[in-house]
Amino acid sequence: MDFFSNAEYWHWMVFGLVLLILEMFAPGAILLWLGIAALIVGTLLLFLGDVLTPEWQWIIFSIFSVVSILVWRSVSKKRRQERPEEEGTLNQRGKSLIGQTFTLATAIEDGVGKAKVGDTYWRVTGPDLPQGEKVKVVGFEGATLKVEPLQ
Repeated sequence: MDFFSNAEYWHWMVFGLVLLILEMFAPGAILLWLGIAALIVGTLLLFLGDVLTPEWQWIIFSIFSVVSILVWRSVSKKRRQERPEEEGTLNQRGKSLIGQTFTLATAIEDGVGKAKVGDTYWRVTGPDLPQGEKVKVVGFEGATLKVEPLQ
């Protein structure tokens, strides 16, 4: 308990840095704000010296910790509301291809053909078209792209 009653400014600085390092290993942004609060107390103690008793140091640390966490939560909540989540296409590559144009690698016969997309060949469905025709992706179903002729 001697540490808590005789903390010097560098104790708070080390405590803050340890919390910031722990935040890197266990991200969640809580330890970040606690670490910043500890650094603020250490800085105040450096400049104010003996004016801050240990009780006041812990009160200031607690206030900065709680206020910074509450401010961070409200700001992040507001940012999420202002920026609606876009529909993710990370695991739906077909969705990200809608609207793009490609050249048919094989003719579409009986409604099925292939188009080269980057370095991959995709199965396509649509009206019968000859090889080399430009097509536009209008939809997808699984790993099959629905296309129509580019006009």
